[in-house]
Amino acid sequence: MKKAEKDFIVQGISTDKKTWYTFPDECKDLTLHTILSSKKQISNATVAIRNINGYRTIAIKLDDDIKKTYFDEVDNVCFQEFPLEEYVFTSNVKTIDLQKFELEERIKKLEQQLKIENSNQEVKLHRIEKDFILEKFEKKQHEPTEWLHRFEQECNRFQIHADNLKIQALRFFILGTAKDWYETNQKKIGFTASWNEWKDSFLNLFVDKGWSIVRKAFNYKYLGGSLIDYALVKEKLCLEVECKGSEASRINQIVFGLPNEAQEELDREEITTLDKLYTALRKLEDTFSRKRNEKPLNPNLNKKYTCAPNKKNESEQKNDSQRKPCSFCSTLGFPNRYHLVTECRNKQMAAEKLKTNITECSTNVSDLEILNIDVDNKNLN
Repeated sequence: MKKAEKDFIVQGISTDKKTWYTFPDECKDLTLHTILSSKKQISNATVAIRNINGYRTIAIKLDDDIKKTYFDEVDNVCFQEFPLEEYVFTSNVKTIDLQKFELEERIKKLEQQLKIENSNQEVKLHRIEKDFILEKFEKKQHEPTEWLHRFEQECNRFQIHADNLKIQALRFFILGTAKDWYETNQKKIGFTASWNEWKDSFLNLFVDKGWSIVRKAFNYKYLGGSLIDYALVKEKLCLEVECKGSEASRINQIVFGLPNEAQEELDREEITTLDKLYTALRKLEDTFSRKRNEKPLNPNLNKKYTCAPNKKNESEQKNDSQRKPCSFCSTLGFPNRYHLVTECRNKQMAAEKLKTNITECSTNVSDLEILNIDVDNKNLN
């Protein structure tokens, strides 16, 4: 008799301790053997066997009830009118040992269980890409330590504990250089290696061991937009740098990145958890954004906005003067020439020609009349 996971089972019976008759699987349950269950020796054995797979060989007196139950009219060993399978021990065996029966049965059950597990594993591997709540790893977008920790959490959630299954599942969630690393590692150490070996190889290659990620986390400050969005990004960056850092440290980093006006609205003694900080920021969101719209945080912005119109007016004045047609060219019959009168080449040429004519003939005024040029000092200037 043997103790199974839920109940007791009867392996077989014998009359001479040499030839044993084994029960089929569907007839091994002790509850089916009411005659045996009523015997004191059997009830004592059920109390004595405490461990699963523990067994006892019990001798019982062959009375009329047992004969009627386990023997037919011609003394064939049977149960429920079906003959039992016979197993003969060799003559040199003196003690009854049923471990061989148990071993064979356990091997059969393990083989069936392995087949079921293998089929389940194939189903799991095909479904994990769809069922896992996890972004695919890309070196530039994810922090390796945090991402791998989330991958292991998803494996535990779907009861993927075997190392080879974790290694095979990893290939569904990597991109770019990580995919090249996976193929290289597969050739180097293969799927027979432990998950810790693959994990160490992944972290050694992709974890940033410089200070750039630290600078990015500590220098990240609020510039505009939602306070809640800023706090979430800041907390994420702090966790990437110090995943085991204290909550108080993250609170200090988030508040430190806020403008002074926002920091003054937060009570340090009341904000002891991140939840309280987010609640305070949510209340501060509307009033703070309204103040920013009414008054810029940077006073230098006022200078910038007041100076800009003056520069614009100067340029507009210059453009307006260039848009007026030249009056001197208009008198010569060349309208719609847009340039300054002081820069008019026709005026300069006329002035030079006038000087030449005055030198050659000071009394000849007809040339000036033909040109219709007013040489008055006002026009020249």
